[in-house]
Amino acid sequence: MEISPRVGISVIAPGVVLLKGSLDESMQVWLAQFALEAGSDEKTGFWLTMPDGSRVLNSDKGRGRMYDTCSKFPRSDKIEPLCLTLVDRARVEDTHMPQMQPTHLLLLYYATMDGMHWHTDSDANDGLNDHPIVSISVGNSSDFGIKVLGKPEMYIRLESGDAIIWGGPNRMLPHCVKEVFPGTSPSYLRPYLDNARLNFTFRDAPNILAE
Repeated sequence: MEISPRVGISVIAPGVVLLKGSLDESMQVWLAQFALEAGSDEKTGFWLTMPDGSRVLNSDKGRGRMYDTCSKFPRSDKIEPLCLTLVDRARVEDTHMPQMQPTHLLLLYYATMDGMHWHTDSDANDGLNDHPIVSISVGNSSDFGIKVLGKPEMYIRLESGDAIIWGGPNRMLPHCVKEVFPGTSPSYLRPYLDNARLNFTFRDAPNILAE
């Protein structure tokens, strides 16, 4: 699994690496199709069917959520190597970034401009280690906030095909999605996403595999 040769890599802090333009158009389209296929599952997907037959997103009015082991998703043989390729590329630039083995995928569907509040990935299902969190954006752009220890909070514009990875000394990095910008999804994704944002977050959490 290869990433785009035009990727721009920035080490923001030890253990925090931004990969701009890491995924080319074809990979973004594939990921959009992958997410919508998984998200359409009646039992585990993004939407719930109400008694009156209407469909609503399962997390809140503007967001759908799926979380499971990578192996439970279709084509895990392709998404796991993608995650590992991104981590390997980040580790070339940042020696503080540990290795990882993706065990779980959090897949989010943002249908509105609403983002997500400040938080750290500190629960048991986020992994009890310093191994990287790998976050990939597809579709609408967003402002992603981070608080690196000893520095003022900063916001990064994440566009479709970008990835940001944090681990090692910054594994407990506070972060948020400040805002999602409607109508910014690339034209080649419009047949699939129209006006939405997808976020793929990979975690290394072997501690909950037996649950």
